[in-house]
Amino acid sequence: MFGSRRLDDESPAAPTRVGLSPAEPTAGPAPAEKPTVAPAPTAKPKASKAHRHDVDVMRVLAGLTVMIGHSGGVLIGRSDEGSDAWWLGHLAEAVNPWAVPMFFMIAGWAVLAGAPPRTEAKMWDRIVRHVVPLAAWSVIFVLGFNLFDTDEVDVRHDLVRSFLEAGRPAFHLWYLYAYIPLILVFGALVLFWKGQRPWKLAALALVLAGSTVWAPFVLEIIGSDQDAWKWGFATYQVVYFVIGAFIIHHAHELRPPIWTLCLLFAVSALGVLWWESRRSYPIENANPLIVGLAVSVILLVSRIRLSGRAKKVFTTMATASFGAFLVHVFFLELFFERLFDVDAAPILLVIQYVGLLALMAALSYALSFAWGKLHLRRILG
Repeated sequence: MFGSRRLDDESPAAPTRVGLSPAEPTAGPAPAEKPTVAPAPTAKPKASKAHRHDVDVMRVLAGLTVMIGHSGGVLIGRSDEGSDAWWLGHLAEAVNPWAVPMFFMIAGWAVLAGAPPRTEAKMWDRIVRHVVPLAAWSVIFVLGFNLFDTDEVDVRHDLVRSFLEAGRPAFHLWYLYAYIPLILVFGALVLFWKGQRPWKLAALALVLAGSTVWAPFVLEIIGSDQDAWKWGFATYQVVYFVIGAFIIHHAHELRPPIWTLCLLFAVSALGVLWWESRRSYPIENANPLIVGLAVSVILLVSRIRLSGRAKKVFTTMATASFGAFLVHVFFLELFFERLFDVDAAPILLVIQYVGLLALMAALSYALSFAWGKLHLRRILG
């Protein structure tokens, strides 16, 4: 495995004497026979890790659940407190908060267990695959919303701000400002653990570590009216990253009864509903209720047995889920902000919601598949 091995008496490839049994006495010295050397064992190809189809399902569900929550948030913002539309929005939000933390959990599993980086170049490639779509969509949203006049956009101000933080209209990109530093730092740690020296990654991590001090200072020196800097991660995001890696990696071994997982999800969702409708909206991502939602989803999904066709469907959808997540806010603004009638009867509220949600998801995935076919995935996600 680590090069040629020294041949000794205990090695299976050591020279052997033939034509002479150890139990046979010898009458005298016999002419030495030419020893035969067994061929050195060839290195077996390393077995590739089995593809985790349950992680594909998690990716797809997380992306769709974000759309459910965001559309529910629009209903909450547009309707009167206590109205039917307001409660429908809160019901949608109650099952949503696990989705973005799941992005951190899956990232942790990928970096630490599922597909740890083999070289510094591979880690840079992962970072670029997220930085480029972040930059591209920050520009697309600012220019697009300004062009179609669907939101008040200060183009120059918002373009500059996208280098510092996420905000309207691309509010949903906020998690990438923490996600990218997380995979940077932990990717560098994995490479150091393997005996490599990813000095460039470490240098960038050090620059980001002090950015909460030097970035506002630089902005003040140059006279900028920008006062935000969000490149970094919080404690809860690190915990999701690490604990999520452990739970996803060992999901097939952690097998509590399914009814307990369903109960955990239901109780956590009811807790979120109470918290957001009575205490604080939106719920903080660090809230322990979200842990209950996320863990129950991971362990439930890991118990699903997919057919061969279903595996192909989810694997294909997983390749487009990041792109669908990035683009869906356009349709959120178009459908739920402009078309949804919050004063409709309860049954019509549900029909509107399900129909517009399905249309938003379908168009988001269709666009993502389209630019995938055009080989624009590295630019648009």
